[in-house]
Order: sequence, then C-alpha cells, then structure tokens
Amino acid sequence: MRKKAYIAVIIAGLVMTGAQPAESAEQSEIRQQRLQLKDNVTRKENQIQAMNKAEEKYLSELNALDDEMSEMNQKIRDMQNVLEESETSAADMTKEIDKLTFNIEHREQLIKKRLRSMQNNGGLGMYVELIFDSKNVSQLFDTAIAVSKIIKADKDFLIKHKADLESLKEKEKALQDKVILMEKDQQEMMSLKADLEKKAEEKQRLLETVHAAKEESESQLMDMYEVYVNLASQEIAILKENQRIEYSSAKPEDVFIMPAKGEITSGYGPRWGRLHAGIDIADESDETEVVAAASGTVIRSYYSTTYGNCVLITHKINDRTFTTLYAHLEKSTVTTGQPVKKGELLGYMGNTGDSRGKHLHFEIHEGQWNYEKSYSVDPLLYVKK
Repeated sequence: MRKKAYIAVIIAGLVMTGAQPAESAEQSEIRQQRLQLKDNVTRKENQIQAMNKAEEKYLSELNALDDEMSEMNQKIRDMQNVLEESETSAADMTKEIDKLTFNIEHREQLIKKRLRSMQNNGGLGMYVELIFDSKNVSQLFDTAIAVSKIIKADKDFLIKHKADLESLKEKEKALQDKVILMEKDQQEMMSLKADLEKKAEEKQRLLETVHAAKEESESQLMDMYEVYVNLASQEIAILKENQRIEYSSAKPEDVFIMPAKGEITSGYGPRWGRLHAGIDIADESDETEVVAAASGTVIRSYYSTTYGNCVLITHKINDRTFTTLYAHLEKSTVTTGQPVKKGELLGYMGNTGDSRGKHLHFEIHEGQWNYEKSYSVDPLLYVKK
C-alpha cells in the first residue's frame, strides 16, 4: 500500500509541474499502456498475496513437523536409554546362561560318571545285594533307608538337571526375543525419523519454491511500479517538451551526438538470450562525463535496481518524438522535468545497478519509451560520431 501511495504522490507532483493541453496520440497511447499496466500490477499483487498465504501454510506445516521431529528425537533418545539398559540386561542374562551352561555341563559329567560306576558295579543290582547282605533287621532297615536316599538323590539330581536344561532354553529364547524386539523398535524409530526428515525436506523444498516465486513476483512488481512511474513521468515530460519546442527560438536539431567518449564494448541486438536494447560505452578515465545526446526534457532521473543511476529524456526532433536512456551513471546531475540542451552534463560514467564494470548503457527509442523496448533502435543509426 505504501508503494501505491508513493507512486500516487509522485504522479500528483508530476502533474502539478506543468499545464495540460489537449491529449496527443502519443500521450493517449502512454495512458493506455499505464492503465493496462495498472491491471497487471493488481493481478501481480493478488498473486503475491496468494503466495504469502501459501508461505504461511508451509511455514506452519514445517513448524508442526519440527515439533513432531523434536518429539521423535526425544523418543529415540528414550529408546536409546532403554536399549542401553536392555544391553546391560542382556549381558547379565548372558552371564546367567553361561553359568547355567557350565553347571549343566558339569552335572552331565557327574551323571555320566555315575552311570559308568553303576554299570561297572552291576547297576541297580548293587543296591539289592547291599540289602540282602544285611546281618539283621536293624542293618537291613538302615541299608534300605540309605539306598532310598541315594536313589532319591539321583532322582533329584536328574530333576534339577532337567529343570536347568528347560530354564536354559527359556532364558536363551527370552534373550533372543528381547534382542529381536529391541532391533525392531530401533528400526521402527529410525524409519519414522527418516519419514519425518523426508517430509521436512519436501516442505522445505516447497517453501523455498514459494520463496523463489515470491521474490521473482516481487521483483516483477517492483519493475511494474518503476515502469508505471516512468510512463506517468513520460506523459508530463512530453507535454513540457512540446511546450519547450513551441516557445524555443533555437535552430531545430536533426542529429544526436555520442553521449560519452570511450570504446563501444557491446552493440545493439540479441545478447544472452534477450534483446540488448542499446549500446555499451566503456572508458577507463576517472571522471568520464555523460552528456545529453540531444536537447529535450528529462522524463525521470532516478535509481533503478537494474539500471542503477539512470536518466530518461524525451526529445522532439522534426515533429518526431524520440526517447534516450542513460544507465549505470556514477551519479546524476539533472532532475526530473528539467529541460536540457544537447551536450549538457547529465552525470558521470559509473558501475551502478546490474552492471559488470564501469560503462554507459545508452538507448534511443523512435517514439516513447516502454517496458518491452519495442520502439528501440540501434543508436548508431542516429548518432553522429
């Protein structure tokens, strides 16, 4: 809104600087261009508003993903602690299994030794012989009790051995299940984190796309604002130039002069995939003057992100309108609406705006200036060298 108000103030100031006779065909064309541009500006502003909403949406979604990622990272940290505890528990279980395995192996050796001893001594017949060799009832009773205890001890020994074997299998299975579960949980966590990171990357890519499109649209909008003001300024300048010619007693001019000394480093025509609508003149001198190529009225003296310090002049020569443009000046010495004479100082050659070295970019248009540069011509067709 401030940009629109700024434009309105500039236009109002320009309108107040001179009288307004009947509108010429040129002014009518400029006015139509300006009105059409105004519609384009409105559409572009609406596009930018839509992009702002999309940007806010992606930012909100990205913030939500960041929060979700933070929660997931905390879960992963908690899971890591659980895994470390589980690893300690698994290590303890492994020690128990090793101890139990040792006891089982030791007990198996004892059982094998016991069975070999029984085999060598006639097996269970040995216990029967002990009972029948008893001298009396008391000895018989004692022997029977002893044999019963031995057999019970063997039975308990075998039961304990069987229980340990089953416990070993259970512990080994429990350990295996615990490891599998831990690995599964860890893989799920890492998979979820990877999915979140992928979503975040996609949202970031979309956000960057919107950023880029928005910046491009804003740049285009600024160009439109610049063109709009240039067109409005041009309407006023043409009025002033017509008045200057009407009341001037000077001899009519019929030729342009070279606006600066130096070497032509780039000519008019296609360059880098687009029209280079003028010529570039370079000079290494410290203070290379840039002068008006013909008498006229300054349409606008301003700073442009593209042209840097720039001067636009309208000229009326032999009842024809011409426009000249002088870009990348170090500084400008003229003001908007000011009349200038051929050869009058406009500023000094510089390297401002979108420039790759000290030079003057000079354009001539057969008619009024427009954004498309559709009336531009090769300056060398008119300039007297």
